[in-house]
Amino acid sequence: MREDSIDRLARLFLEHPAWVTAARRLAPQATSTVYFAHRPGEPWRLEHREGRTRLLPGAAADPDFVFRFAATSAERLETVRGGIGDFAVALFTLITEEDPEARVDFRIVAGFPRLVRRGYLGLLVAAGPRVVAFGASHGIRTLAALRRFAAQRRAGTPEPWEVEDGETALRT
Repeated sequence: MREDSIDRLARLFLEHPAWVTAARRLAPQATSTVYFAHRPGEPWRLEHREGRTRLLPGAAADPDFVFRFAATSAERLETVRGGIGDFAVALFTLITEEDPEARVDFRIVAGFPRLVRRGYLGLLVAAGPRVVAFGASHGIRTLAALRRFAAQRRAGTPEPWEVEDGETALRT
């Protein structure tokens, strides 16, 4: 299952109807670096190519976000039915998950203005009431609160799981 999680996630972002719809709302430059807990120090990147989102080997040159998916997180996302809001809430729930076998670790790299320009704010709005309710349950009730959250979660230095053999796998 662990080796399969990379293929599952690649297929999920390429084919899942909610993600395909969500990706259309993002700028072509929107990209993230992705790690897998069972493959430390091996970065991947999500990027748009030919109108589709692909998971490719290697870190993104200028990521907006950095994620680390645990062993079962891709499997859990794969079971999501519904639209953008359902998928977003499932991802956000995994980001707040306590179980390390299911958690998605997350770091914001880009500043809020760039996130807005690349379409992420519009994506949250399109996700609808489920995402608004999820945010409110975590203290994010206004645009100003969202901006503060992004500023607090934005880290200029990599997380320990982004480091390989004492060297930074991703420099921001």
